Amino acid sequence: MDKDERKRHLILRDPNIYKGLLIIAIPLMLNNFIKTIHDVIDAFFVARIPGFGTEAVASIQLTFPVMFTFISLGIGLSVAGTALISQNVGSGQFENARKYASQLVTISLFVGILLNIIAYFGAPYILQLIGAEGFTLENSVKYVQIRSFELPVVFVFFAFTSIRQSSGDTITPVIYGIITVILNIILTPILVWYFNLGVPGAAFATLIANIVIMPTGLIQLFRAKSGIVIRWKYLKLDAEISSHIIRTAIPAAFGQAFTAIGFGIINAIILSYGDATVAAFGVGNRLSSIVLQPVMAIGGVLATFMGQNIGNQNINRAKESFNKAMKLSVGMMIVGSLIFINFRSWFASFFIQDDPYALSLTNEYMLYLFMGLPLMAIFQNFMGAFNGTGNTKYTFMISITRLWFMRIPLVFAIKYFTDLGSAGIWYAMLASNILIAFVGYFLYKRVDFIPKIHIDRNSKRTLKPTQT
Repeated sequence: MDKDERKRHLILRDPNIYKGLLIIAIPLMLNNFIKTIHDVIDAFFVARIPGFGTEAVASIQLTFPVMFTFISLGIGLSVAGTALISQNVGSGQFENARKYASQLVTISLFVGILLNIIAYFGAPYILQLIGAEGFTLENSVKYVQIRSFELPVVFVFFAFTSIRQSSGDTITPVIYGIITVILNIILTPILVWYFNLGVPGAAFATLIANIVIMPTGLIQLFRAKSGIVIRWKYLKLDAEISSHIIRTAIPAAFGQAFTAIGFGIINAIILSYGDATVAAFGVGNRLSSIVLQPVMAIGGVLATFMGQNIGNQNINRAKESFNKAMKLSVGMMIVGSLIFINFRSWFASFFIQDDPYALSLTNEYMLYLFMGLPLMAIFQNFMGAFNGTGNTKYTFMISITRLWFMRIPLVFAIKYFTDLGSAGIWYAMLASNILIAFVGYFLYKRVDFIPKIHIDRNSKRTLKPTQT
């Protein structure tokens, strides 16, 4: 049994689903952790800019919803790729999987270039609309404009990750992620401090680190010895396959994009409370993101498990995978929240040192974040289930409902009709995470578990990914 057959056995037939989830999720956990570390690195170094630490952290925090709005389209394409490619792999239609993989790369590159242009020229207007001004506006605009040039590269890397993950390979993306973070760790202090570039230096470090690894990734897309590879002959846009990918991607992408825009609105409200609150929000989110990496990884792997099993027409195993992933994720987050609540002050002090008020707000915010970690585990598993089954319309619905119909109205209501101050933001976030669990359960009961691809009954059941 070769490497690819072992992965398929783990996903489709191994009786110990917990083992399969963990074996495939652990590399993805590391990959997600590495991505989060990148944001933490930026915050750590810019927070030590003399005299402007809090404002510098706020500058980067304000760019998050802007960058995420653009990146969300790449995430949507990646979600669609994972669902459709994994279902082709599960059904044994490997040549079809290569066609979908190749089309995914072409579409991702084109969309990345288009958004690079939009992000660069639109950054000043978008950040002014959010409410940034002075030092924060100047530096957040520069940060977005510089990082806009990484969008084509990042989108292709999203496609690469989706292709590898669809066939059960979560290790290769980790290797590239580690290289990127090491380069970022080396470059960020040099550019921010030694060359005195400040916040833009952090953006340049990220851009360079992402670009440097791309040639090797492209080579592996074509020449990997295992898993699904892409073919030159399939890179030209195919109307049927590309439209299938885009139709599947649109709900997930829009869900992510509207989520990012919603966070932009929340950021505008947070900014009205001052830079200290913005910094607390940014630091708290980055630290909680580290703790959430295991459940985010399990949610991502769950999409592959459900996609391949649905493609293999093994519906009972797909459902069992969801149930066990949910139990595993919630259990991990209960333990994680109990541990990290007691160390939140120590973590916050790494990033905020010269502003006692901002430090106090961060400590308070992190209390509510860590209390809500088990709820986030539930949310991530519903997302994984909807993505893996190809029901991305439910991904859209759960994302939009949590933010636009729950969190944002609560934030506005608390701001204008109570005297809770910035603490009302924390309450609104926790309440929305509680309520969305019920919505997720309601939508999950309506999942059809029907393959979203055409299944050829004569397709082979052994993986020979490098054959033409």
